[in-house]
Amino acid sequence: MSKPVTLTEVHPHRVTTLRHHAHLVRADRPAVPLDLELHYTALDPFAIRVVLRTEGASVRWSLSREALLLGLRRHEGIGDVAVWPVRPPGTPGRLCIRLGPLRACAVFQADWDVISDWLDVTLQLVPAGTESDHLQWEDFLAPLLGREEA
Repeated sequence: MSKPVTLTEVHPHRVTTLRHHAHLVRADRPAVPLDLELHYTALDPFAIRVVLRTEGASVRWSLSREALLLGLRRHEGIGDVAVWPVRPPGTPGRLCIRLGPLRACAVFQADWDVISDWLDVTLQLVPAGTESDHLQWEDFLAPLLGREEA
């Protein structure tokens, strides 16, 4: 198994990416190994971008950083995304993430401690509760407001 890789950049934007492995979990079938990439940027401070890759295919998804943080401790989420910890006694634990509606979804698992450590990095870049401070409202609104005043 490959070791997780966390890349963090502070300039020009606060960005961190985790590259690790995960497993697609299927009932009554062997788990399928996947490459997992999680991406976080202060430019979109409420979201985590997820990329899952296998040979020849990939899927991209966005989910709430808050849901992922809460999912470290308890079942979190409704609808197309759910996150929950699995911690059998004597094991380091896994984090399960379900993407898609219940009847047609993918559930994958990754190392709980690796995801938790990476989320700590995101919290160093953008502390919880300060996400709105990092949104670029001025850049978005300036052209709109300038046109209204003209």
